[in-house]
Amino acid sequence: MITRIWRSYTTPDKADAYEHLMDTLMFPAIEGLRLPGYKNMELLRRIEADEVEFIWVMNFDTEKNLAPLKAEAADPVSVPRAAQQLLTRWDERASFYETRRSRP
Repeated sequence: MITRIWRSYTTPDKADAYEHLMDTLMFPAIEGLRLPGYKNMELLRRIEADEVEFIWVMNFDTEKNLAPLKAEAADPVSVPRAAQQLLTRWDERASFYETRRSRP
C-alpha cells in the first residue's frame, strides 16, 4: 500500500471552517475522480499552541495506481483559493510513503 501525506496549518478560529471545506469540497472532489487503487482518506487534526495542524492521509493499493498524483510530487500542491484564505501555511509538496505494516 502507498500512503500520501500532506500537512496544512491554520489558526484556531479558522480550523472548523477549514475542516468543513475539506469535508464538503476536497474529499468529494478526490472521491469523484475515482482514482484507480484508491482505498481511503483520513483527515487528522491537532491543536498546538496558537495553530491547528491538519494532516491529510490518502491510501492506495499500489504505486502503479498513483500516476495522476505522483506527478505532483515534483510540483507544488495546488491549494484552492478558498483553502488558502483559511490557512496560514502548508506543505509545498505531498509526501508518498510505502506502507510497510498495517494492522486492524
